[in-house]
Parts: sequence; structure tokens; C-alpha cells
Amino acid sequence: MLVGTHEHRVDSKGRVVLPSRFREGLGEELIATVGIDPCVSIYGLGGWEGLFNRLSSLSSSRASHRDLKRLLMASAVQVEPDSMGRLLVPSYLREHAKITRDVYIIGVGDHVEIWDREEWDRRRARLMDELPSIVEEVDGL
Repeated sequence: MLVGTHEHRVDSKGRVVLPSRFREGLGEELIATVGIDPCVSIYGLGGWEGLFNRLSSLSSSRASHRDLKRLLMASAVQVEPDSMGRLLVPSYLREHAKITRDVYIIGVGDHVEIWDREEWDRRRARLMDELPSIVEEVDGL
């Protein structure tokens, strides 16, 4: 289970350390792509195959389905941690996530997301304020 939050920095080469607990949970083969929100989503091979299968089952007759498939698939890249656990995050993914230097790496169950620290701080504060209504909307926990 991929849960928790870790603070890190992106180095001058665009690399970020993926915490060992997340590396163990994701496995050795990793796929990075644009997140639905302004973040980078990282999947292990099993999680990526599940997402791929869900995307493949979408109707190609609907423009929104085709566009979602195109965007997630075209943005996907295989990434490999180096011996120090660092991942090179391509510049187009860092740009999508508005990542500059300081990041949070968060576990969200089936994958990991990399967020710009300021962006996540703002998002988290808003979500905390809205938590009661969010829980109500999803019909409790």
C-alpha cells in the first residue's frame, strides 16, 4: 500500500529521490505520466497495466475518451531509479506539475504523485477545509 508524504528536492538535473518504501511498493519497473491534477503520477508495472486496461476499454467513438487516452499514453515514460534511488523526471512532466525545486512525494494507494511543495500546500489546505463536505459527497468513509 502506497501511503504517506515525503519532502524532497529536485536536483539541477531534474532528478528526485523516490523514498525506498515507495520503490519497494511500486517495484522495479516504473511508468511516469501527467497526473490528472497538476502533479506527476508514477505507477509500478502492475498499476500501469490496470490503468492501461481501463483506458483501453474506453469508447473510441467519444472525443473525451480518445483525448484522455492520447494524453496519458503520449505523456507516459518508463523511469528507472539509479543506485541512489533518484528518478529523472522529464522536463515536460515537471512543467505540467509546475515543479521547481521543493516537492512532496505522496502515496495515494495504487500509485505515487510528485507535487510542487507550494501547490500541494495550497491544495491540501483547501481540501482540509472542505473535508466534511467531501466525505458527505462520497457517502461517508
